[in-house]
Amino acid sequence: METEGMSWAVFWEDEGMPNPSYNLTRAFVYVFHYRTSLIVGNSGNIPGYGPKNFNKLMFRLAKYYFPDWIGFDKNRCSYNPELASRILRIHKVSKWQLDKLLDES
Repeated sequence: METEGMSWAVFWEDEGMPNPSYNLTRAFVYVFHYRTSLIVGNSGNIPGYGPKNFNKLMFRLAKYYFPDWIGFDKNRCSYNPELASRILRIHKVSKWQLDKLLDES
C-alpha cells in the first residue's frame, strides 16, 4: 500500500497505476480518495480532496466501467480497522512532517 501525495489516498502496487501523482488520470485520484474513506470509515477523518459526492460519483462510474479491476476487490473497498489505523498514522506523521517543514521556512 502506498499513499498518493496530494490527495492522501491509498493505492496498491498491483493496481496498475505506476505513479498516480504524474501518470494517473486525475479522475482516478477521486476514486482512490473515496475508496480510502471507505477503508477508514468513521474511525477518522482523512483530509478532503474534492467534494465527497463527486468522489463517490467517480467511484461508482469507475466501478461501472471497470468492474473487474482489482482495486474494487471487496477487501480494498470496505472498512478495515487495522488498515484504517495504519492509514491514519501515515496521515498524522505526514501532516506533522509538513507542518514542521513549513515552520522551519
